[in-house]
Order: sequence, then C-alpha cells, then structure tokens
Amino acid sequence: MKKQFKSDQLRTFLAVAQQRNFTRAAQMLHLTQAAVSMQIRQLELDVEAPLFVRNSRLLALTPAGETLRVYAERIQELHEQAWQALSCETYERSLRIGTPDAYASVILPAALRAFTSQFPDVRVEVVCLPTLELGRRLESGSLDLAVGTCCPQFPGPPIFSEELVWVGASSAANLAAQRPIPLALFEVGSAPRAHAVHALEATSIPYRCVYSSPDTMGVLACARAGNAIAAVPRQSVSGRLLIMGCEDGLPDLAPLEVTIANGRTPNGPEKRALMDLLTAPSICQLGSMTS
Repeated sequence: MKKQFKSDQLRTFLAVAQQRNFTRAAQMLHLTQAAVSMQIRQLELDVEAPLFVRNSRLLALTPAGETLRVYAERIQELHEQAWQALSCETYERSLRIGTPDAYASVILPAALRAFTSQFPDVRVEVVCLPTLELGRRLESGSLDLAVGTCCPQFPGPPIFSEELVWVGASSAANLAAQRPIPLALFEVGSAPRAHAVHALEATSIPYRCVYSSPDTMGVLACARAGNAIAAVPRQSVSGRLLIMGCEDGLPDLAPLEVTIANGRTPNGPEKRALMDLLTAPSICQLGSMTS
C-alpha cells in the first residue's frame, strides 16, 4: 500500500516551518503544543527522516524538511485552487504575481492601481518570496508572472538595475580585514551571492560562508549579528549597518538586474496588460530611484 500524506499533518508541518517554533505554530493553528509535536513526530516516522534541527532556540529545516516544504506548499496551493474552482466566487478570473518583499512596495502599487482600473473584475493574488522560489513556482504553473533578480534560474528582460553593496554591523568594521572574510550569503544560485563570490574571487580575496539565507531579511539579520559581512541591495540597508567598500579593502560589486519573468500559463489580455504596466518607463523609474 502506497504511503500518503495527511493534509492536516502537512498544514501543521508548514506552520512549524514558517514559525520555526512549536508553541507559535500551535497558537497559529489553535492546537495544543503537544498535538503539534505529535503530528510532526508521526510525519517524521512516516518519511523515515528528521524534518527539523532541534538543537537551537529556533527550529531549522533539515535537507529532508526543505524538500518536503516545497512539495507541501504545492499541495496546499492545489487544495486552495481546487476549492476556489468549485466555489461560487464573485471574481471568476484571477492573476497570480510574485515578487520579493523589497520590490513589492516599490513597483507594485502603481502598476496594480492602473491594472485594476483596466480590469476591475480580475482578482490579483500577490505572493512575496525569494527569487529562486518564485522561479520554481513559475515553472510549476502556480504563478503567472514574477518580478525578481535576473539569474539563470530566473531569466527575463531587465526592467531596472539595483545597486548591490557590502554591509556589516557598526561594531564589526574590522571584519573586512580578516582572511578569509566571514560572509553572510544568499542561497546558492541567487544573483546577490553570485555577484559577491565573483567579486571576491576576481580579486583573489579568500572568504568563508558563516551564514546563509534565501531572503534579504535573513541575510540582514545575520549581518547585524556582527560576525559576518553581507552583500545586499542598497535600498534594503537600514538600522545599525555600515555600508562598506573599496576603502575597507572590499571589491566593487556588479549591480543587480531586476527582471520580469513569464510563467507557463497562457498569455491572456490581463497577463499581457500587467506585464506592459510593470515594464512601463514610469514604473521602472520608481525601481531605479531606490538604487
């Protein structure tokens, strides 16, 4: 008999993966912590692998947990899409667009405002995720369009450039002189990581990865810890972080090219209209102003 995942177990697993804490996940699901722990334990027995690393205050996904998370999110999306397709909704048409958090607040408001004036009966679903995950969702058909940083896994015409800068905690200005330089990097395959590694290797500066994260907020948090330097989009820098550069012995970084990528879904008039709006000079100028 083939093994099957239970929807409630996957829902609990995703809540724990999101909250990185059993207690917060239990509160989110309106369950007891014991019930959440029991479901995760049973799920780990079913897949015959640990899903979380439990040796720190915040839980972290194991490689098996990361793999399951991708499929669990897809299953959850399919469940939601099935219910939506079978329910009597006011809006029969929808358009799904994804973007990292940083770009959502910059380029989406004006484009969405213009789009809704043209297509008032189309429901727009906005998903904020790292670029590589957006590329996977475009490939699977769960997104129609996405805006992200250009890389082999996320190709498309550039709509504006964004400055990439070195940053470190104000208390850790001496890190740039260390060899190898301790780094907080984006995930493997991402454009910011590739630019940082290329710049260091081109100038023969040794480095080591101390922290890694798929999203900007995670990399910034690692940099603020004071044990590593990071390469991040300039517009994301805030708080007690110092922008570093040549005067600190660090090489120049190539800018990020922000692009719009098309998914596998049909190119209907709504989709083409939103693509045109997102690539309009006025919207691209908004993105360039943040660099």
